[in-house]
Amino acid sequence: METIIESRSSYSTPIWMKFILFIFGCYCIFSAVLDFSFYKIILIIVSFYGIMYKKKIYISSDGITKEVYGILGISKEFLPWKDVKAATFAYKGDMVMVFFERGITGWKLLFKRSDEPLLEEIIKKYAPQAEVDFLGNYTKNSKKQ
Repeated sequence: METIIESRSSYSTPIWMKFILFIFGCYCIFSAVLDFSFYKIILIIVSFYGIMYKKKIYISSDGITKEVYGILGISKEFLPWKDVKAATFAYKGDMVMVFFERGITGWKLLFKRSDEPLLEEIIKKYAPQAEVDFLGNYTKNSKKQ
């Protein structure tokens, strides 16, 4: 699937944290070799999971995809446009949170406010059945009342 917009909800472990986790994992391996303890094995697995962890959420022409990369492989979740019943935009500063609802449940994704016109266009094009709502359309300099 081709990525149209990547959500700000995507996450990857920062490089400096990966370095620290790698050093810590190597220390735990060395320590486990000298004095075996079950908790050290768990710490090794957790530290290397932190190195590998990455979450990518993006919007494509087919729907919304969430990919989580970890030690055990890739986990993918997909929300097709035909299942989206409503999209609600909520604003906070220079960010916009969009709630994509499919009945009672749904996904909430964070985007830059500058992505809003493209998001509205995508929803109208690929999910014309979806009801679009806006909550608190505040500009950066306005105050809540």
